[in-house]
Amino acid sequence: MEFKILKYNMSKSTKIQIYFYSILIISIIWLFIFPKPIKNFAPIIFGVPTFPIFIFNFRNKLEDFSIALKRKLPDLFQKYVVDYGISADIGEIVNIGVLSKNTDFENLKDVELYQMYVLCKQSIRLAFLSFCIIALLGFATVYL
Repeated sequence: MEFKILKYNMSKSTKIQIYFYSILIISIIWLFIFPKPIKNFAPIIFGVPTFPIFIFNFRNKLEDFSIALKRKLPDLFQKYVVDYGISADIGEIVNIGVLSKNTDFENLKDVELYQMYVLCKQSIRLAFLSFCIIALLGFATVYL
């Protein structure tokens, strides 16, 4: 059973990466094939289907991870739960360590929780990466 969960989520992770790199390749090809006025849309071609999708995906995966963590490991959940103030999610979302590694989450024994954590981290990394690539594509449209 655990192998099937691991295989399913890893293929989900791979599909997300394929989606990201496919759109990046399409945008780069767009940049080199089309003439100047049309090539200016390359950052939009890349940015619209990547950055907002990964941000919303991260939020969704983080909520799923937090709910599962609260259900399976309530002590760990209480250790990392964040109070976001006046919000509908007060005390319901955990801090996974967006910019750093969280050793407690990196060493989770539950395969399903660990895979949910990995998908959260992957989504936020791809969101940051897509934000930077949008800027790079914008500069490339000026100089190419």
